[in-house]
Parts: sequence; C-alpha cells; structure tokens
Amino acid sequence: MEYISGTNLAERLGDRAAPLPEAERLSRELLDALAHVHAAGIVHRDIKPANILLDGDGRAHVTDFGIAQADDATSLTETGMLVGTIKYLAPEVSAGD
Repeated sequence: MEYISGTNLAERLGDRAAPLPEAERLSRELLDALAHVHAAGIVHRDIKPANILLDGDGRAHVTDFGIAQADDATSLTETGMLVGTIKYLAPEVSAGD
C-alpha cells in the first residue's frame, strides 16, 4: 500500500461537518474509488471516516480492506453475523434484515 502522509477523514472532521465544496469533492473521490473497487469485484464492507486517508493535498484514499470480500466469493461469515463497524452499518443490517 502506498504511504499517505496526512490524516484520516475522522480526524479532519472531528465533531464538525466539512464545508459543502469540500464535502462534494470528497464524495466524488470516494464514489469514484468505490466504483473502481466494485468494478474489480471487491466489496469493502467497512467504509467509515477512519478508513479514508487524506493526503497532503486533501485527496481521499480508501484504506483498510481487512474484511473486504470478492463479490463472487463464498461468505466466510455465519448467518446472522454482522461484519463491519456497528456505528456505520445500514439500519436494516443492524436490525437483522
């Protein structure tokens, strides 16, 4: 993995929202990155601010593919088992649906 000298999105935001232009730019960068990963057949499964590194120019880099899975792979998780960070799970996933 490339060394990214900077911070992560969680640290950058703290308890405040990013200004709209920055939020829009970061959203586009992250969506582009996820589209690239999905096109390669990989599902990250743990997207959260702490897993988004920001380089010296403020560009976003997705990191921590520790629980990523190929979209055609046999699941190694058990039925009813949650994978990811609870705080960032979709409501229907955390409800068991």
